[in-house]
Amino acid sequence: MAPNHADNGNAFADDNVRLDLLRERAFNLRWAELPHDVIPLTAADPDFPAAPAIRDAIAEYAASGVFSYGQVGGLPTFRESVARYLRDQRKSPVTPDGVIAVNSAASGLAIVASQWLSPGDEAIIFDPVDFLFAHTVRAAGGLPVSWSFGRNDALDLDHLATLVTSRTRMICICNPHNPLGRCFTREELTALGRFCTERGIRILSDEIWSEIVYAPAQFTSMLSLDDDIAANVVVVHGFSKSFGLAGLRVGYIAMIDPDQRARMVERSEHPSTVDGTSTLSQIAAAAAYDHALPWLESFVAHLRDRRDQCVTALRSIPGVEVHSPDATYVAFARIQREGVSIEALTDMLRAEHRVAVVPGSARWFGAGAEGHMRLCFATSEAILAAGMQRFVAGMAASANLPRPFLNEP
Repeated sequence: MAPNHADNGNAFADDNVRLDLLRERAFNLRWAELPHDVIPLTAADPDFPAAPAIRDAIAEYAASGVFSYGQVGGLPTFRESVARYLRDQRKSPVTPDGVIAVNSAASGLAIVASQWLSPGDEAIIFDPVDFLFAHTVRAAGGLPVSWSFGRNDALDLDHLATLVTSRTRMICICNPHNPLGRCFTREELTALGRFCTERGIRILSDEIWSEIVYAPAQFTSMLSLDDDIAANVVVVHGFSKSFGLAGLRVGYIAMIDPDQRARMVERSEHPSTVDGTSTLSQIAAAAAYDHALPWLESFVAHLRDRRDQCVTALRSIPGVEVHSPDATYVAFARIQREGVSIEALTDMLRAEHRVAVVPGSARWFGAGAEGHMRLCFATSEAILAAGMQRFVAGMAASANLPRPFLNEP
């Protein structure tokens, strides 16, 4: 299929956000689950339609009317597209035989955890970090061990060494980091990779945010490091953040060693057909990598402006501290107010000021997120302006709330 030559820069104009469709289809704490007058700056999912090249690929494939079973582990065209992308864009020596199609990045995390962990094994995870890391480790019978650090903290390998026990089997990396918006350097990742390789600890690297990076920050894949490190790494990726395909539920697991990939597929539920990935979704994802990278470049430029818009508004609020994220499209704001219950405050913002955000609670991000809120800015300039205006007003009003209210659990 030929690339679509639509004006990508205009794709992110205010009037391209289809609120009528979002209010029908955008679930997971977003438009379809909230009253019509509430603006959701919640789940990390863009408000804009997918790239025309992706929509064209879906329509062309669907028009044939043939929806047969796909190959176990992923369509050859999908795996070839992913391998080519990783080689060209990530400098990672992955072949199609090192790629597994999965029905979301979350599913990829679960598959790797289930195969690398036995009951009682330990996995080290960041704190704060997205809840799915701890969830998938526990679901596999493992024990998540928290490695705490802040937005600007160096990766303290001496502290990491104190967390390693005879039961440590893997470490889970989130790079770029959700919710801190941090993009780790090649030097940091190399040091961490050598630490793990020397101790026989496997590395799961979630790189789902790797396309949403703002200059001068640069993304480095763990699969692009020294051969001995890369051989010890499995990468999990998806198409929901960069290309807005969350509802298609498609992602991949990638690794250097085809034999390891074959064992992982064999031990999964893919051969039984209990698990697997929609062929139509794989067609869409392949089109994203093959034809929609110019659209993605325009999307990142739009997001950079929205990041600055969001951060500027947050920094105007007394008692709120925020770092401008190097990557992702979420801002993680620290609320510096003694005695404030973040959960009660987010409830008040939604109920009285009609703007929804995600509280920095252990449920979502671990204990290290306490006292924070996460705001998603992957929307139009106008919607973000309205949402931030409500947020600023709500935070000003919160200064006068009675302390018993703020201390409610």
